[in-house]
Amino acid sequence: MITHIVGNRPQFVKLAPLYHELEKGSFEQNIIHSGQHYDGNMSGVFFEELGIPAPYLNLKAGGGSHAQVTAKAMIGLEEELSRNAPNLVILYGDTNTTLAGALVAAKLGIPIAHVEAGPRIHLKSNPEECNRIATDHLSDILFCPDRVSMQNLQREGLGDRAYLAGDIMYDTYLSIAGRLTGENPQEEVIVMTWHRQENTSDRARMESILRLVERLEDHVVFPVHPRTRKCLEQYGLMERAAGIPGLEMIEPLGYVEMVKLMQRARLILTDSGGVSKESSFAGAKCLFMLDADVWEDLVREKWIRRVNPQDENSVEEALRFAAQAKRVANEGRPQYYGDGHAAAKMVQALRERRFI
Repeated sequence: MITHIVGNRPQFVKLAPLYHELEKGSFEQNIIHSGQHYDGNMSGVFFEELGIPAPYLNLKAGGGSHAQVTAKAMIGLEEELSRNAPNLVILYGDTNTTLAGALVAAKLGIPIAHVEAGPRIHLKSNPEECNRIATDHLSDILFCPDRVSMQNLQREGLGDRAYLAGDIMYDTYLSIAGRLTGENPQEEVIVMTWHRQENTSDRARMESILRLVERLEDHVVFPVHPRTRKCLEQYGLMERAAGIPGLEMIEPLGYVEMVKLMQRARLILTDSGGVSKESSFAGAKCLFMLDADVWEDLVREKWIRRVNPQDENSVEEALRFAAQAKRVANEGRPQYYGDGHAAAKMVQALRERRFI
């Protein structure tokens, strides 16, 4: 039995190609959902769109602090993995769900595969950085999305466990984009995603992001993450946001709709590491609202530019970057994340190393 442990949108997107590839080999699989994202638009719709079965178990660990979510997930996972004793646990990304799965599986002696291993921003203050470092060091086989991630793991003494498979999210993106071929083009927009703790836990920070959006003076489409909506309401900023000309706040989107939206983007404004990378798939340059460089190749190529909404010089540079941003055709966009066949390479490596 192979058990996949997931809990949020990017993990569902990463799960789908690997689940389908393992299905071709008739491997017995099941999916545990931690419940870290419990909003229907952030969870259930993804399983339907990506053609993967609903999880057989939802631990309902969402809500609360980092420690509370991690602890609730660990308690549920320990009970379930002890009872079913899978031959392999597959973890994805860098969430509290990922860390919980790594700690529980390692202590139960269950082999662990980590998908999207190796990215580093070299900031221990970042919660996801702590999660990914701990998970990488507890895992038995590590699948890297790019060469920089491989180099990071080699420096940490994990090179013998690491494979350069390419980015599995690119597998999914290409699959969805292929379905959309031939659809009529629509107005180009700026696409915004905004949800990270660093950008939602302080009123002044949230106000500065709204000012940045206002100064873009463009049509900005913003699928509002539940956490961000809650914080905007908590700080009394929802009316301020609704009054910004050109800002279109919509409900969270499923993955197909999000790909459609990104294919209209001339620029993506985000604090998501995953979305900042997906910008290169979509052919739209990216303003990144965190003080970190997640994807070094894209930063070096000036595809991603950091912006600190609370620093006037940074904002001025970002506005110039945004004014010049145009959609880039497929042949002109950066291609650092494999060939769209990461899942097949992962299954081959799991076979070779006799994990399956």
